[in-house]
Amino acid sequence: MRDGLFYTIQDIIANFAILTAFLFTTSLVIFKKRNLGETPTFFEKIKIGFVGGLLGILLMAFKVNFENTILDFRHLAIILSAIGGGLYSSLIAGLIISVMRLFAFGSITPNTLVAAANTFVVSLGVGMICSMYFSYWKKWLYSLLIANVLTSIVFFINFGKQGLDPAVLFIFMMFIGGVFAAYLSLFLAKAKSYSLRMEKEATFDFLTELNNHRTFDTVFNTSLKNAIEKNEYLTLMLVDIDYFKKVNDTYGHPNGDYLLKQVGELLKNTSRNFDVISRIGGEEFSILLFDCPHQHALIIAERIRLAVQDHSFVLNDGTTIKITISIGVASLSKNNRDDMIEQADVALYKAKHNGRNQVCSI
Repeated sequence: MRDGLFYTIQDIIANFAILTAFLFTTSLVIFKKRNLGETPTFFEKIKIGFVGGLLGILLMAFKVNFENTILDFRHLAIILSAIGGGLYSSLIAGLIISVMRLFAFGSITPNTLVAAANTFVVSLGVGMICSMYFSYWKKWLYSLLIANVLTSIVFFINFGKQGLDPAVLFIFMMFIGGVFAAYLSLFLAKAKSYSLRMEKEATFDFLTELNNHRTFDTVFNTSLKNAIEKNEYLTLMLVDIDYFKKVNDTYGHPNGDYLLKQVGELLKNTSRNFDVISRIGGEEFSILLFDCPHQHALIIAERIRLAVQDHSFVLNDGTTIKITISIGVASLSKNNRDDMIEQADVALYKAKHNGRNQVCSI
């Protein structure tokens, strides 16, 4: 066993490096789609527990040597699991770490049995704390207190008065490591949430939460290419709200925005669940219908038109209004592979020119 303050500091720095690398890796690879504040599913809680157990094993493998005692940061892995997934996650992590402590890191002795039992008790206490409605920092504070108090008791049980020095070092290590892990995990969570939000805003319309124009272009071009190669049906609808400017002028832009959200929701509810709906500008929407012959698309378009016509839209102040839409429909054929969007736009113009509130096609 290596002795000396230099080696102790070296071991602590190595553990900080492991924590940093592990948190970055799991954030970017394993939990890359999990957003800050999202409640994890049961499966995600299990996954968090196993990942925490793996981190605990790594931290035990790169232990801190101090005098005749071995210290490690295994409890930080349990706290991180509890913060991320609550009681189930911390218990899974604690069980994995306890079992590995007994069978992979030394022989089974009274001391190791006490240490393993303490690890599981810590996972239970920390898990219960993190399942309560405390703030993020209070969860960390109370969890560190539980881990430090219980582990200090274990030092005195196993080593008597000689356990005082390692207990003091352990408490110092845990608080420094805890603050480091708490800040780093929070930073990574916020950075990931920001990245996911930017990714969503780049592909979705912020108001209606439908696809935006950029996503529509990408999906349409890909779908058109696939439909041509596989000789499949593909139909495009362009939907425009009639006299929308009048709604904005009469009721104000906030009510106009609220109306757009409701129209987007109604389009989703009246279309097939695999159709692609986008807001492509102002009061104009598009619906891309896959494997849909032209005549069937006209039936769907008429159903959507009637649904909007018969729906009572509620504004912010509780006022209900009626609106209508015009729809232009174009289906893929040998003659319009390069101008399908233009044909749908011409059909929409025809519907507008003929009096609005109707479905037209070319």
